[in-house]
Amino acid sequence: KVDKAADIKMIGFDQIISDLKQALFSNFPYTPIYPFGSRTMGLATADSDLDIYVDADGNDIYTDKPTPTNLNNQKKIAQALKSSANWIFIRCVDGMCPIVIVRHKASNILCDISFSRKITVDQNTLVNYIFELQPIARYMVIYLRSWAHENGLSQFRGHIFVLMVIFFLQIRKQLPSISGLQTDCCPNFGPWKTNFAKLGLSFFNMKPVPLNAIEARNILKDFFSYYSKFDYGVFVVCPWLGKAVRRTEMNEHMPWK
Repeated sequence: KVDKAADIKMIGFDQIISDLKQALFSNFPYTPIYPFGSRTMGLATADSDLDIYVDADGNDIYTDKPTPTNLNNQKKIAQALKSSANWIFIRCVDGMCPIVIVRHKASNILCDISFSRKITVDQNTLVNYIFELQPIARYMVIYLRSWAHENGLSQFRGHIFVLMVIFFLQIRKQLPSISGLQTDCCPNFGPWKTNFAKLGLSFFNMKPVPLNAIEARNILKDFFSYYSKFDYGVFVVCPWLGKAVRRTEMNEHMPWK
């Protein structure tokens, strides 16, 4: 499954992105478009969808809800893809981060197109870098996603396992905290920092975990043991600080404080 996920990542998405740029050109000429999500992180299965971000005008404004510009962009994107021979329009989804869902005909890949928050792409970039720092993390997430699927735990979304694995390796001193990678960075999207410094494990006096069957079994055993004993009623998992934080103290660590 690890090899299959890597193969899916290597296939690339050039034709999909090219067809999307062509369909949107009249409304969004020369607009940057980025693939992201499980397919770009080497976590996907053959039937995984592809997340795509259209960096349209008005996306640099930090807000907790869609702006009129965001909603207008959603209508433009939906209409353009309905009129394109390369796409099958599925539906529009509203909410904090509205999207347009379509299927690319040539590849038969389902695509979720967003256009309001580039922070999702930046988070993807950070996770990819963490997987480069500590490759065992990607192996663990792939196993856990498969384990959840086989045991009917559909409520566990893929990003939850990413957060849990990163945090678990942090408390073992095998990954740095996210704040450690962002020490000299300034907020660049409202109160949030989405950029980071590419500091190697050696900078934090850490070493890569060996990639072998014995190590993988042992670390997964420790993972399940740790989270089976975690006091969820008192603490929260906090990859940003790389340590458990009391629920009563969470507000003190929020970026607007």
